[in-house]
Amino acid sequence: MIACCLSLRLKTCVNIRLICPGFRWRNEAFYYFCAMVKKHTVFLLLGSNIHPRVVYLHKATELINILIGDVIITSYLYESEPWGFEAPVAFLNQVVCVETVLEPVEILKKTQDIERQLGRTEKSNGTYASRTLDIDILFFDDEIINLPELTVPHAQMAHRRFTLMPLAETAPQKEHPVLKKTCLQLLAECADECEVWKLDEVKADAL
Repeated sequence: MIACCLSLRLKTCVNIRLICPGFRWRNEAFYYFCAMVKKHTVFLLLGSNIHPRVVYLHKATELINILIGDVIITSYLYESEPWGFEAPVAFLNQVVCVETVLEPVEILKKTQDIERQLGRTEKSNGTYASRTLDIDILFFDDEIINLPELTVPHAQMAHRRFTLMPLAETAPQKEHPVLKKTCLQLLAECADECEVWKLDEVKADAL
């Protein structure tokens, strides 16, 4: 029975006393089980063009830490003109790298929950609009995922300068598993003409 418990995931291991009533629970055992759970590395793109933009991005990062996993790297903030539509307010974007035990669809659901918590209305089909918060899954380890609700790596990544600039900052040598090019190479080859610039930190605090 103990051998069976060793294969359980982290979220199950906290309830191990319920399924293994004869197992003597110790803190050492808990950490042993947790160490066996595989951690994934996920890159997320955060974006907002509704004020206060910086506040939305900061709150999103806090919620990601709580609901998804440990944020281990964050890029600078980048400002850009809206991509694919016109709007009076420019976008702020940031890439965060997260260590998580969640699977891709679980992460998608958590990111959608965070968007809703921060005022995001339901996503439209194929059209772009201003938003309090948008979270895209860029990479999940080196996996290629094609599901009706989720495509990873993100399908538009290589065509968007506002994505590639913060991504190349955080992981310049990470290779796209489909295109077989690094993030830095993708940025150098990107034909997107939309202007993107790193936001001054002093200015960002006032936004």
